[in-house]
Amino acid sequence: MDIIFFCRDAFYDSLINTLTVAMSAQKGGKAVGIVFTGDALNSLCSGVIRWPVSLSGMETRKTISKEAKNLNLSIASSRDPREIDIKPLLLQARESGVLLYACPTWSRLLKLTDKLPEWLNEIGTEELVEEIISSDKVIGAL
Repeated sequence: MDIIFFCRDAFYDSLINTLTVAMSAQKGGKAVGIVFTGDALNSLCSGVIRWPVSLSGMETRKTISKEAKNLNLSIASSRDPREIDIKPLLLQARESGVLLYACPTWSRLLKLTDKLPEWLNEIGTEELVEEIISSDKVIGAL
């Protein structure tokens, strides 16, 4: 991979930013992967994503949903288009060629190995370290 992103926060803003920048880099011809660790991994497996306090108001969330549509970002909930659902954006990223990985350490620590969503790939620790070493850029925090 040319670029590896590490995403550890389970907030909508963090997930949306990481996914959109990764898709842009992929569109620009870079091989891109995202490794979800700790809080982000646990939340993606459980389906419980949080809003940061400053973005949690209903009007703000409606604005985000509306503007996301204008940016061709798939984040509208199928139940209520004014609400946000991160899964369509994850699938959009995967379909654009972004590789989505579960952190091997946190998969084991949280006993999530058998509970990973089908769109989230497993990667071994050795393989991950090799990818980090050979990548041009590593963005995020472990």
